[in-house]
Amino acid sequence: MTSLLTIDECQALVTTRLSDANLQALIDRIEKIIENRIGAYQVDDDSVTITETVEGKGEHIFMKVPFSTIVSITEDDSVMDADDYREWGKSGMVERLPEGETFGDVCVVVYKPVDQREERKQATIELVRLHAERTAMVSESVAGEYSFNAPDWDKAIKRELKNLCFVEV
Repeated sequence: MTSLLTIDECQALVTTRLSDANLQALIDRIEKIIENRIGAYQVDDDSVTITETVEGKGEHIFMKVPFSTIVSITEDDSVMDADDYREWGKSGMVERLPEGETFGDVCVVVYKPVDQREERKQATIELVRLHAERTAMVSESVAGEYSFNAPDWDKAIKRELKNLCFVEV
C-alpha cells in the first residue's frame, strides 16, 4: 500500500536530520504499526468494508473505528434485519432494538469505515515527530545527586493511536 503521508508533507511539519530515504522508511514503519493495530485505511473506493467479530451479550456493540453505514450484522449465525439495530456511526456503536433487547453471544459486523486518511496522516506526523525527537531522558539533574527522568514512549505512542480508534491499542 502506498504511504498516505509524503516526505514533503512530513518535512513541512517535522524538523529532522533524517535523509529522505530514512524518513520514508520511518513513515512506512509507522503507517504499518497503525494498520496492524486498527486496520487498513479507507480508500477512495466506496466498496471497501471491514468485517469485525465482536462479543455481543449486551444492548450495544462497538466497532474499532467510526463507520458510515452497517452493511450487515450476523448474530449467532443469523443475519439480522436492519430494523433490529440502530447505527451510531460517529461513535462506532450499534444499539440493539427494540430497547432493552441484547445482542447474541457472537456478532459478525460488516461496515463501511469513515474516511480517516487525514486523521491518520496527522497521527503519523506526530509519531514521526516522537521518533525524530526521541531522547534517552526528559530531564537530568546533577544538583547534589545524579537523577534523570525517562520518557514513557509507549504511552505517547498509544495516546496518538487512541485518537484514531475506540478500542485499547
